[in-house]
Amino acid sequence: MTIQDTKLKQITNELEGRLASDNGVPKNIRKGATTAVELLLDDKKALDIRVSSAINILADLSNDPNIPMESWSAIMQILSDLEIMLKNLN
Repeated sequence: MTIQDTKLKQITNELEGRLASDNGVPKNIRKGATTAVELLLDDKKALDIRVSSAINILADLSNDPNIPMESWSAIMQILSDLEIMLKNLN
């Protein structure tokens, strides 16, 4: 398992644990987080495309006016991690 695989697994676990499976998070945020996890784990696409797609989804979610502050913070941290990962891929 490469460092990228390990980091990707950490990010998906964070998305699932803090957003996708938390019933205190609005449904549309949970669904978006689940979609981002599915994209990140889709081995049929190149890693840079998967990461970019997940960044786009999470950026859209971060602009939702109904998002709780702790969920927004989690999204921003995950976005930061994904952007670092994308930068290191190039």
